[in-house]
Amino acid sequence: MPEGTSSKRTAGRRDRRTRAAREEGADARAVLLRAAAEVFARRGYDGASMDEIASRAGYSKGALYWYFDSKDELFFALMDQSVDAPAHEMIELLHAAPPEHDMAPEASRRMAELVVEQRELLLLDNEYWGQAVRDSKLAARYATRRERLRGALGKALRARLEHLGAGELEIVPDELATVVMSLTTGLAQERLIDPDAVPADLLGRTMVLLYRGLLASGQR
Repeated sequence: MPEGTSSKRTAGRRDRRTRAAREEGADARAVLLRAAAEVFARRGYDGASMDEIASRAGYSKGALYWYFDSKDELFFALMDQSVDAPAHEMIELLHAAPPEHDMAPEASRRMAELVVEQRELLLLDNEYWGQAVRDSKLAARYATRRERLRGALGKALRARLEHLGAGELEIVPDELATVVMSLTTGLAQERLIDPDAVPADLLGRTMVLLYRGLLASGQR
């Protein structure tokens, strides 16, 4: 969910929740997100309903709609919290890491952890993507989410390559970020279906080769 969306959406709305629900505040939102993750995991995106999510959380449907306007809102909130936030954290580490610090093992470790810890959400993400490519409305918001990640990663990769002594690159940072994001997504998908085909350090080793090629091309 874009930062500030929830607060802007609820600012002008009359609060019809019970006193107990108001007092629960952020805890209620967390409970609803956990329930949504459980229902999505069992039913998939298409099969999940707001009624079932509310029931699973122990809240009324009205309380669920107070926090989330739609199933889409729940999806993006879950992605932001459990998939995108760790990705942005890794991007910040990449941006700030000194030249002598090898980030390849860290990248591989975090991808492997994500596949294990957020397996159901990665499957949900794949399912939503499959719907988004057929629906321009869904695609627009999904693309905006990816664009934000791409922009941050592009800046971090540019900074990293500068730290390593790269000269003028033959590829713009956002395009490089697209390559890395596609590589990471593809390897994660392969590891979900066949872990033996994707060794734990494969992403890191591939990134090293990519860096070496870019450094060589920039020093010509």
